[in-house]
Amino acid sequence: MHSGNGPHEEMDRRAIECFDRALADVGVADPVLRGVLHEYFAWATTSSMASYPESADKVPSDLRIPRWSWEGLQR
Repeated sequence: MHSGNGPHEEMDRRAIECFDRALADVGVADPVLRGVLHEYFAWATTSSMASYPESADKVPSDLRIPRWSWEGLQR
């Protein structure tokens, strides 16, 4: 869905800010949980969802969703 729309760093930054505000709005107070959720969303927004800005046709058909845990990206 995000592929083929060109680079959009400002939109990514704003999306991350909105996500952080939404965490506060729903009352996620635990700083560790908020930190992990922020890191995941920021990573997903600026890496995996931004990986194919030129064309959706370049997205591999066998692309897998990476695993994330409390320690971050699992390789």
